[in-house]
Amino acid sequence: MHGWGNVLALMIVMVGEITGKNVKELQQLGWGRMWIARGRNIYTYPNEPWGLDNGAYRDWAEGKPFDSDQFQRVIDKAIKVGVPHLAVLPDIPGEGHASLELSMSWLDRVPKHYPWYLAVQDGITPDDIDVSKIDGIFLGGTNSYKSTAQEWCEFAHDNSLPFHYGRCGTQVKITHAYHIGADSLDSALPLWTKERWRTFKECILERPPQYDMFYKL
Repeated sequence: MHGWGNVLALMIVMVGEITGKNVKELQQLGWGRMWIARGRNIYTYPNEPWGLDNGAYRDWAEGKPFDSDQFQRVIDKAIKVGVPHLAVLPDIPGEGHASLELSMSWLDRVPKHYPWYLAVQDGITPDDIDVSKIDGIFLGGTNSYKSTAQEWCEFAHDNSLPFHYGRCGTQVKITHAYHIGADSLDSALPLWTKERWRTFKECILERPPQYDMFYKL
């Protein structure tokens, strides 16, 4: 277990598509952004640890099917910027093996030089994964599925892959991610209000409480 004093050097933190004067603070913190980039271009500060999201969660939340054409356009934008810290293969939130099948079907369609993470969803287990075809594990799924984070983190590390904790915006989830040894996390939640930004920042920068397995994720 690493000390909290070194967490910023060991765990990459990403937020949503923050812009304007707030980017300066983001740069000072050394944090990156997770880009969906629909309706806007991708831009980064020097050496930013940015991520490329596939937009599937937003489509799902709006009751829409995954927009593959839009995702291809976003990839075209991203290629002009450079190589992200991570990129997420298309997935279907909460749909297990259907999601896995969709993700694998995209491997021949995405840039080979990008680090493509597989978003694991409810119903997927480590036995279902061919680690030779992916570059990392991205923990998706419902809140109850987040309870399997330690299993997925250990699986990733045992196979020399990085582990990313997706939608990790609450104190409980951040604490969970830290205690299991996640390599990175993201959340758009802190961008909703100034209070949530302050709380998120404090939780990342200050030592969290001991994780309790009975906390509700």
